[in-house]
Amino acid sequence: MADEKYRHIHLRGLGKASEDFRARGGGNKKRPPAISDRAAHAQALRRQLDESIADLENVLASQQESGVPAAKRGAAITVSARPSVPIEVGSKRATSPGLKLLSVRRASEDDDAPDAPEQATFFIAKKSLETLRKNLDEYAEWRDAPEAVGNDDIDDEEEDDKGRPRNFWLFESGATIRSSTLRDFWTDQIDRFPKKRTETEWEVWTLPGFENSFLKAIDKLGIKLLGKPTAFIETVVRNVSATPQQLEALVRSSASVVELRSASTFVSDFYDMEPERRAAVMENVASRILGPPADAPRVTLLDTGVNRSHDLLSSSLPQSRCFTVVESWGTNDRSGHGTRMAGVAQFGDLEGLTSSSLMALETALESVVVAAPTPTGEVPARDALMSAVALVEREPHRRVFCLAQTAQGEEENGRPTSTSAVLDQLAYGDGDNTRLFCAAVGNAPHSLEEPYQIAEYEDRNENYAIQAPAQAVNALSVGAVSLKDPSSSDVMVAPVGDLMPTSRTAKRWSRPHPIKPDLVMEGGNFLVERDGVFSRPSPAHMVVTTSHQAPISPLTISGETSTATAMAAGLAARLAARYPLYRMETIRGLLAHSAEWTPAMLAQAERDRDAGYSNQDVMDLLLGRYGWGVPDEERLFASAANALTLIVEDDMQPYERPLKDGKPQSIRLKEMKYFKLPWPEEVLRDLNQTPVEMRCTLSYFVEPDPHAAARNRASDRYPSHRLKFDVKRSGESDERAQLRNNQLAGGDMTESAGSGEGWVLPSRSKGTLVQDIWRGKAYQLADRDGISVVPVRGWWGDMPGQDRYERTINYSLIVSIRTPADAGGDLFAEVFPKIPAELFADAGTAST
Repeated sequence: MADEKYRHIHLRGLGKASEDFRARGGGNKKRPPAISDRAAHAQALRRQLDESIADLENVLASQQESGVPAAKRGAAITVSARPSVPIEVGSKRATSPGLKLLSVRRASEDDDAPDAPEQATFFIAKKSLETLRKNLDEYAEWRDAPEAVGNDDIDDEEEDDKGRPRNFWLFESGATIRSSTLRDFWTDQIDRFPKKRTETEWEVWTLPGFENSFLKAIDKLGIKLLGKPTAFIETVVRNVSATPQQLEALVRSSASVVELRSASTFVSDFYDMEPERRAAVMENVASRILGPPADAPRVTLLDTGVNRSHDLLSSSLPQSRCFTVVESWGTNDRSGHGTRMAGVAQFGDLEGLTSSSLMALETALESVVVAAPTPTGEVPARDALMSAVALVEREPHRRVFCLAQTAQGEEENGRPTSTSAVLDQLAYGDGDNTRLFCAAVGNAPHSLEEPYQIAEYEDRNENYAIQAPAQAVNALSVGAVSLKDPSSSDVMVAPVGDLMPTSRTAKRWSRPHPIKPDLVMEGGNFLVERDGVFSRPSPAHMVVTTSHQAPISPLTISGETSTATAMAAGLAARLAARYPLYRMETIRGLLAHSAEWTPAMLAQAERDRDAGYSNQDVMDLLLGRYGWGVPDEERLFASAANALTLIVEDDMQPYERPLKDGKPQSIRLKEMKYFKLPWPEEVLRDLNQTPVEMRCTLSYFVEPDPHAAARNRASDRYPSHRLKFDVKRSGESDERAQLRNNQLAGGDMTESAGSGEGWVLPSRSKGTLVQDIWRGKAYQLADRDGISVVPVRGWWGDMPGQDRYERTINYSLIVSIRTPADAGGDLFAEVFPKIPAELFADAGTAST
C-alpha cells in the first residue's frame, strides 16, 4: 500500500482570519543608563555640533552649484555612542524630517575594532540646525529619576515619549558629534574600503528625487557613471568609477548620498576536462529525446550563453529564446559554462541516463548572457539581473530562473547587498506575480596553481562564506554535496553524502540570519593528491553534461555549486510542470520540504555535538553547511499511503491603519490566520506508540528595503513583513492554540496542554522559508490538527506614506506526515474524503 502514489493535496481558502488581533510581545530591552550631568553633556554636544559644521557655508555653496534645492541643502554629521552603550536612533530613516539617518555601524560589525563605539551618520539640512540646537537645550534641562531612564521599553519608538524632548535617546546614548568622513558612508566591511587614491569602482546609494543635481555634480567632478540606476523603496543605486577624493567631493556637493559599497559583476567557475565514454553516452541520449511541449515550464539560464545547436539542446532552446543584456556580447557561449548548466538543468547527470526508453522532456530552456565574455565589457551584476528578466518576460510564460553565478566584489557576511536586494525585489515582483530564482552559494577558491587544501575541509569550509546574491531571502539558495561512490582505490576529500569539497557555508555569518543554503545537490568530489595536502577535481565523480564545443566534443563534465544550482532549477521546473497551479512560493517551499539530511551529514553533526557545541550551535552548523539536505524526488512529486503532503495556499492582510475620530492612526498588525487541517486522526490513534514525523514549511516572499542594512534594526526591517507558524499542541483546544499568538483571541490561558517538545530546531529562522520537523509518537500527533500563521512587523508598518499597509500578501503552508512503510494504515485514504470540494485548488484529483 505504501508503494501507491497520489498527487499532493492542494487546497485554497482553508484559513480563517482572526476578527481582532494583537500580537504577544517578547521581552523588553533597556534604555541606556542615565547621564549624571545632562547640562554639561548637552553643552559638549552643542560645541561639537558647531565645530562639525564649521565649513557649512562652503558645503552649501557647492550644493547650490549642483542645483540642490535650498531647502534640501545641509551637511552630514556622525554621532558616536558612549562606551558599551548602543546608539539609539529610534525609527529614523533617510527620509525622516529633521535628522535623516543615513547609516548605523554597530560595534559587532567592525571586524578591525570590535570594541569601538557604535556610531550613526545623519544628514541635517541647514533649516533644521536651530531645531536640533533647541532639542539640546531642552535635553540639558530635562530631569528624570535614573531608574525611570533605565527601565523604559526600547520598543517605544516615539522620539518625544513621556514628554521628553525630541532626540532625547540619541543625546543620552551619544558621546560625541563630528563632521562625517567618506568612511562613515561606507557600509561594507571596513577592510574592503579602497585604500589607494587611484580610480576604482564604487556603488553609490542616493536618495530619490535628486536626479538632476546628482548628475550635475557627477559631470562637474568628472566621475564616470557605469551601468543603469537601480531604484529601491527609498534609495537609488548607481555604479561609478572615481577616486576617493572625487567621491568625497560628490558626497559634499550632491546632498543625496546615503551610503557607499563595493561594486560587483557576475563570475562563474570553469572545467576543461573531458569525460571518458562521451561518445556512447551522447548516442544513447540523443536517440531517445522527445522535445518538450510548447507550454512546458522553462529554466531561464542567467549565465554565459548556450550553444543551442547542440543535438541534446536544440529541441529545448530555439534561437528566439536566446538573449543577451549587452548586444555586442552576442548570445553564443564563448566560455562553456552556460552550455554546461543547460545540460544539467535539462538532463541532470547524463552518465546516469542508462534507460533505453524514450525520454519525453517536461521542461524547456531560455538563455540570457549576463556575464561579460571579456573583463572589459562587465556591467554591474544588479543591472544584468534586471535587464535579463525584462528581456525574457516580453513573452509571458511559467519559468524558473537559474543563477549559477556569484557577484564578485560584494560582501560575504550575509547582509543584503545591492545584487541580493535586486534578486529579492524581482522575486517579489508585485506580490502576486512572483518569480523563483535558484542561486549558487559559491565555491571556495582553487586553481591549478593554488589547489584546494584538504585542511579547509576539516571545518567544512568555515572560512569561506556564502557569496552574494545567494543570501537573498526570497531565493532558493543551493549548495553542493558529493553523492557518487568512489572506487576502492580512490582517496576522496568528501565522504559520500557530505559537503562537496568547495561548497561555501554560512558559518562566518553573524546571527541572526536566514537558513542558507536552503538545500544541496550533486556537485562532484575532489581527489586527494599524493602529498596528502592538496586535492583536485575528480573527473569520475563530476557530472557529465553538454559542451559548447559540440559537435567536435559534445560532452564535458561539470561540478561544484553552479552544477548543483542548475540541478535544483531543473527539478523545480519539473515540479512546476507536474503541478501547474502551484505558486512559486509553493515550488520553493516543497523543494526544501522534501529534502533529507544524509547519514554523513548527521554523523558530522554528532561529531560537532561531541566536540562540545550546544544544540543550537549544532543545528546552526548543520543548516549552515547543508541547508535541509538533499531533495527526495519521490517525496517531492507525490504523496503515498504512509507519506501525506498537504499544500495550503492562502493570503493575509498583515497591516491596517485604523481611524479615530476620522483621523488616521499608527499602522498596526491586522490579523492572523488559523488553519484547521483535514487530519488522519483515526490512523494516528491506531498507530499509537509508532514513531512518526510531521514537517511544517511556511514559504512566502517579501518586498526588500536594502538600506535597512545600513540603518538601525536591519535584521527585522529589511523585509516588508515577516510570518511565523505555530502548531497546536497535544491536548490543546483550538481556542488556546490561537490565544498563544493573539491576546484578543477567546479562551482561557490557564487551560492545561502538552508541551511544545519534539521539534528539531531550538529556534526558527527569520527568513522567508521557515521550516521545522516534529518527531514523536503517533497518538501525540492525532489531535495536532491546527496551525496559526502570524504576522511580524516589517518596514511596511513604518511607512504610512507608501500605502503598503493596505496590501495583501500570499504564502504557502506545507504540512506532511510520514509513518514507517510497514506500520499499516492509509493516511491519504482517511484525509482525502474529509475535504470539501470547494477547497481543492486542482479539482481534487487523487491519482498521480
